[in-house]
Parts: sequence; structure tokens; C-alpha cells
Amino acid sequence: MKTLLSKTIELTPSLLIASGRQRACYQHPERDDLCVKVHHSNRDDRETIREIKYYKRIYRNKSSSDAIAHYYGIQKTTLGTGYVFQLIKDKAGNVSNTLDYYLKNKNAFLKHQKNMRIAYDIFKKTVFKDAIVTMALKPYNIVYQLGYKPHGQFFIIDNLGCATLIPVDYFSSTIARATLTRRFTDFEQRMLREYHVKLANMQIN
Repeated sequence: MKTLLSKTIELTPSLLIASGRQRACYQHPERDDLCVKVHHSNRDDRETIREIKYYKRIYRNKSSSDAIAHYYGIQKTTLGTGYVFQLIKDKAGNVSNTLDYYLKNKNAFLKHQKNMRIAYDIFKKTVFKDAIVTMALKPYNIVYQLGYKPHGQFFIIDNLGCATLIPVDYFSSTIARATLTRRFTDFEQRMLREYHVKLANMQIN
């Protein structure tokens, strides 16, 4: 991995996976299982730097978590500094879709809703077990991976860490889990309000 990250890579429009307000995500040109996040030219890297600090904290304290995409390091790109992450893909080889995609595409949702319900329960338990710190849970920052494990798997791919001056969630699992209770309550209420989906049993109202 060190040898790979020491190279400067070219990021072309054909490699673009998605683009948000702060940054764009590209398929890594040399590794099918990696992606590269690059900030837009008019945005600073503050949000990503916060996330990276949190990832480093996780890796110091434990190996990782099954609920989040892994982080591998910084790499120079033709578009500026790139941050290299695990690219979550379905077993068929396609980039896994976000929960937002499934919620907006009723047929896809109905096809997978039974497994998604089970996978969501496992995901939620894992996030609490590992006391993952996240700014907010949003449907476009969570992906559902098809084909692996009996019921598929959810991953958080963005918005990790804490932006407060003193991130107390980092130092206390009890406090982190209390925050997660609020995060999941807000998230599930939003799903019900905006998508008419109750994630507890994944049924469309």
C-alpha cells in the first residue's frame, strides 16, 4: 500500500463516482477496491482532516469496525490531495448503492427490503458496539452492499468524527453511545417523515 500511495495518480472524469458539495469521489485508477476523495478547488480539507483524525484514533484503539469503510492514506493526484478509502462494491462488482438510492427507487427497495431490514438491525448493533462517532446519519452517507453475508451489509462511508472543540465522545464509549441513540432516533424519524419508511421493520407506509 505504501508503494501505491507514493505515486501521483491521474483522476479523469471517467473515474468519477459521485460529487457532493465539499468533495468528489473517484474510482482509484490502479485499484478496483479503492476510491479517492478530492475536495473541490473552492473548498478546504477541514472536514476530511477531522475524519482522518478520527480514523487514526480508531486504528490506534482497535483494528477497525465492520460498519465503516476503511481509510488507507493520502495520495497525490492531478486534482490535488487525494484521500484513499475502501470502495464498497457488491459481489457482482458494481459500486454499492446508497440507502438514499433504495429509498428513492421503490422497486429496488421492495426487492431487497426483507434483507435490508435484517442488515440494518445488524448494522445498528455494530455501530453501538463499536461506539462509532458520527456527525449525523444521512441516507446518502450509508451504502448497502449486496451479495456478501446472508443479508447484505450496511456501511457508513462519510461524515465520521466530531467537530466540537472538546470531542468528549472520543474519550467515553458511554457518552458516544448516548449520542448515537440521538443520532439513530433523528435518522429513523427523518426516514419516516421524508421517505415514509420505518426502518425498524423496513416497510413502506
